[in-house]
Amino acid sequence: MKPVYTAGMRRRNLLRAGLSAPLAGTALSGCVTPDAQRFQGAHRRMVLRDDPDYERWRQGMAWQTFKHDRYPDVIARPRTALEVADAVSYARRNRLPVVARSGGHNVSGAFFRDGGMLLDLGALQGVEVDARAGTAWVEPALWSRNLARVLQPQGFAFPYAHCGTVPMGGYLLGGGVGLNGDSWGGIACANILEAEVVLASGELVRVNAEQHPDLYWAVRGAGTGFPGVVTRYRLKLHTAPNVILSSAYVFPLPAAADAARWMERERRAAPQDTELMMLMAHTPQGPIAIARFVAFTADQVGAEQLLARYAQAPEAQKALVRMERVPTNFERWFSESVDASRGLGFGSYGVETIWTDRLAESIDAVASAFAEAPSTMSHILVSPRIHTATPNQAAFSMYGEAFVGVYSVWADDAHSANFAWLEQCAELLAPFAKGRYVNETDGFTARERVRSAFSEDAWARLAAVRAQEDRQGVFHGFPGWG
Repeated sequence: MKPVYTAGMRRRNLLRAGLSAPLAGTALSGCVTPDAQRFQGAHRRMVLRDDPDYERWRQGMAWQTFKHDRYPDVIARPRTALEVADAVSYARRNRLPVVARSGGHNVSGAFFRDGGMLLDLGALQGVEVDARAGTAWVEPALWSRNLARVLQPQGFAFPYAHCGTVPMGGYLLGGGVGLNGDSWGGIACANILEAEVVLASGELVRVNAEQHPDLYWAVRGAGTGFPGVVTRYRLKLHTAPNVILSSAYVFPLPAAADAARWMERERRAAPQDTELMMLMAHTPQGPIAIARFVAFTADQVGAEQLLARYAQAPEAQKALVRMERVPTNFERWFSESVDASRGLGFGSYGVETIWTDRLAESIDAVASAFAEAPSTMSHILVSPRIHTATPNQAAFSMYGEAFVGVYSVWADDAHSANFAWLEQCAELLAPFAKGRYVNETDGFTARERVRSAFSEDAWARLAAVRAQEDRQGVFHGFPGWG
């Protein structure tokens, strides 16, 4: 009996044939062309959907325990920038739209797409520091925590992601709301001096203000709409603080809007090297709001002076608990960011965020819903911004006086209930939204949320850059948009 030979089988066989075919050579512009490296399945750097290991690989792409129900045709794991270029060339020849994944921390699973190639950059974790220039080349899968461990002994710091396991790739590409960010560039991507990028053609190029200026503009904030694969960034570094002190004030949930008004007022007068935050969380005694003020300074006296003003505020006198001038450091911060006892560890996640100029009203609108969250691991993070000017030469173009993020977190199988609660909170916050943060909004649920992460001019320019740099549609677009 003749075997049935379907179109799907034919396509898989053609893809497999491509695994052993020679790939076109690639080179960094201005350098001598190196020998091309073959990207072969025999080395276990690529799997197709019918491979026995496929689902194990796919499940391993996401940092969180919830796995989105989307399936690429191919998952590739390059080990070097040249192998990234070879993989992109292979995908282009086989008409496989590409999406890159740095570390799988994107909560909406923006890197999970049906069809095409999922390009896992997890092996690219290098960092090279130029202490004299005060810069560093950083590869995309390097965790914030690991970058800090390299920079701190050399006297440098960076607006790292607040969660230590967030890799630098997608974080920087979408903007980067980071530690002491208001003092260190405003938004993390403002510190990108240049980047090395694999284009749709498979060419590896360097982009900066002089070379490929449109791509340089896009790499600073375009997020998943960027028409290329970033293999490393050159970053401006900052002087590491010798002292980090934190003062926190705990309020019952009904006082959360009043605490937010306090932070709105302080935001306008906050001095340099100060970060303002508020966390709404659940405790055994009930939901609370914690207002936190952090000083990053060269000495103890300076930090205490920065925090003294908050201790004297009328709102501080009304707090249920006061924890003032508590010493901390980046390593402790990163350890706490994945502390399961605080509801910040591993689990299933959903997230929606807004930029707003009406913080207290936003908190007042969502407070009752927060009290009824189906999971006590869920929390709301507020980051009042001291500096709200968008950086020059950057696709990042949507800012507000405060960032509000709703994080639905659960440890059971109650996915529907927790996603429904998240959507309820998103709808309650919508009237107060000035825009959204592209790294933490779900375009699969509502594509216009992605659109609202950019100004009108930036959105139009990004479309033009994509059309110019990716005429063949080698790269997937934004979630919900292509």
